[in-house]
Amino acid sequence: MRKKTVILLSGGLDSAANLAFSHHRAEVDGSPLLALTADYGQRAAPAEIRAAQVFARYYDVPHQVVDLKWLGALGGSALTETSLKLPHLERAQLNERLVTEDSARSVWVPNRNGVLIHVAAAYAERLQAHQVLVGFNVEEAATFPDNSLDYLERVNQALELSTATHIQVFSYTVQWNKNQIVSELKKLPRRFPFETVWSCYEGSFSPCLACESCQRLSRAISELAPEVSSVI
Repeated sequence: MRKKTVILLSGGLDSAANLAFSHHRAEVDGSPLLALTADYGQRAAPAEIRAAQVFARYYDVPHQVVDLKWLGALGGSALTETSLKLPHLERAQLNERLVTEDSARSVWVPNRNGVLIHVAAAYAERLQAHQVLVGFNVEEAATFPDNSLDYLERVNQALELSTATHIQVFSYTVQWNKNQIVSELKKLPRRFPFETVWSCYEGSFSPCLACESCQRLSRAISELAPEVSSVI
């Protein structure tokens, strides 16, 4: 039986990739019923919403923005407080664990993925969907444990009890790094619009190219898809 899905779509590489893979495998896995984008007061909310809307139209999935601004209002994260400085990294520092751990602490939003997944699971249960699709990856899981396979397995255990329909969370990319994600996207028969991706922590009309998220995307694109590097 093909599964009905609700996808968390931020407009970044990982979530958009999962939408693309889901679209490609629709005959086997089923297509998403709904794409949800969370506005939790993050700097990049307008840019993320714009990107998510484009991806949702491109892959023909209904899209909805969920207002979770109370989450950002808790404060303490450079993602949501403009008075706090966002960390900037050099590409060479992406492999320095102490540097990336410090960066992760600066942008950590309290229980963000836990909140987003449970919100999406509520929508999924109401829509009689079977699963929530998320953009996890092994590269960021090193400093963000709520991106890991371990977290995915544990949250699935919780959802067995907290949803009447036993919603499960799934990610095509949970055991891939960014380079592997880009490589697999390039194999899809339908072109993936890399130029639409918004991974930047900032919310301007062009990415800062200096935050950790920009650097990780830029590294993968330059190594695996240099033909689109000029627009990332």
